[in-house]
Amino acid sequence: MSAASPSPSSSSSSLEELLQAAATDRGAAPAFVEALRESTVIVPGRASDDRTVTLADLRGPDGRSVQPFYTSEERLRETLEAVPGFERAFLGMPCRALWEMTRGATLVLNPHSPYGKEFLPGEIGQLLDGAAALTPREVPAGTRVLVGEPAQVPPGMTDALAAVFAGHPDVSEAVLGWTVTPPSDSSYLLVVVGPPSLRSSLAADLGRALATFSTAAPVDVLYASPGARHLLHGVAPFYRAAARPAPGPRPRRGLFGRR
Repeated sequence: MSAASPSPSSSSSSLEELLQAAATDRGAAPAFVEALRESTVIVPGRASDDRTVTLADLRGPDGRSVQPFYTSEERLRETLEAVPGFERAFLGMPCRALWEMTRGATLVLNPHSPYGKEFLPGEIGQLLDGAAALTPREVPAGTRVLVGEPAQVPPGMTDALAAVFAGHPDVSEAVLGWTVTPPSDSSYLLVVVGPPSLRSSLAADLGRALATFSTAAPVDVLYASPGARHLLHGVAPFYRAAARPAPGPRPRRGLFGRR
């Protein structure tokens, strides 16, 4: 095999520990994705003398092309054992550079390992651009939706959201919950309370804040007017706007205009 700047074994070991944790704990997913994005990964392929890079792909179960990449050479060897004749040369490159180079493709991390992850084109674009795509979604009338408090919240998620809301005085409060739509759909539910204009004024900042955290699970955002009942009305808000001081009495003037 040939390699160019492979990741240190200690670094790949740490990354694989984060991957394993994310596989069993949704709340650990953002930390893993953030570490992966800043790491050096192993990619099957070759670089020519003119620095042109040719990457080797795999075929998924449905026959579509996917781009494999790996946290370590050991994980690559698992593919070489499972797929005889697969490209044996590899490159070490920054994960961010790989994602930019293959933007629009589907990538699979450690495809023949017990712990791996598929990255869809929209997900990679979101992580590279630093903003979650906020798209309208309608739930058909009569749909059964179960709501409650989330069992796990990614570390730092509520702090990051609170920092965003603090910069938007129109946000009265925010509540984070968990929804399940039987039989299997589940997601975080973020209820933001404020005036109707908040939806457009908050969208960009909220999208940036959710870019990493939405990798743990999808996040549905619901806007509610102050005082209105909403799906999470029984859950305590994690953010409330600081109370504005009431205007005090105007200073009285003494005789002849003197205080």
